[in-house]
Amino acid sequence: MHLCAQGELVYKRKDISIAREQHKWLYVGRKVRDNELSNPVKLLKKVERKAKETGEFKALKTYGATSNAAVQDSCNIQDRNDGMLRLYGIWQTNVWKPNPVLPHDPIPVNQYRNIEKALINPGLVHLEYHRISIVAKKLGIPYAPCLLGFDFKAGDTKPKIKGIVVHEHNAILLREAHAEWNDHALEQEEHKRKSEIYKGWRRLVIGLRTKQRLEKEYGGGL
Repeated sequence: MHLCAQGELVYKRKDISIAREQHKWLYVGRKVRDNELSNPVKLLKKVERKAKETGEFKALKTYGATSNAAVQDSCNIQDRNDGMLRLYGIWQTNVWKPNPVLPHDPIPVNQYRNIEKALINPGLVHLEYHRISIVAKKLGIPYAPCLLGFDFKAGDTKPKIKGIVVHEHNAILLREAHAEWNDHALEQEEHKRKSEIYKGWRRLVIGLRTKQRLEKEYGGGL
């Protein structure tokens, strides 16, 4: 550490350490020790971002077949609503990785009833297929929505929910069932499209016949 001409302190790069929030240390494979939670190295005032209400995602209490499962917080994250952001240094952390999830264990979700892709436990799989949650619900397979991150636009925060997380042993069955369901859905859409085309032609033919009949009965003055 040195004192520069302007009277400000200057530090060597090797002496600088990044401070992170408790939750963000998990993304780099570390966890703040419990006895350090009350001793953050820095306190900052939170900048509140208003979450935008959309029809795509809402923090519901239950999802699919996991509706009766107890919500777990395997990371033991403490969230204090005092408007302050608590930052911790690497020396306050230990190496960490998500706990394995066994086939009959409930899927651990966060307080918003989803699971972050960056923190998926061993034993779980992220499946990103169109409307796959519908298939999982029909089969009674436990699942949780997968949070990929957040979009920040015009001061609004929008969660990016895409796909679901299931146990590894259910992944193959769910992929096969989804492929079959998707084929059936495509057949139904094709049948509906052809039906609409047929109805359109039928209305056209009926209209032409009606016009011809009226012209025949009342002459060409119509």
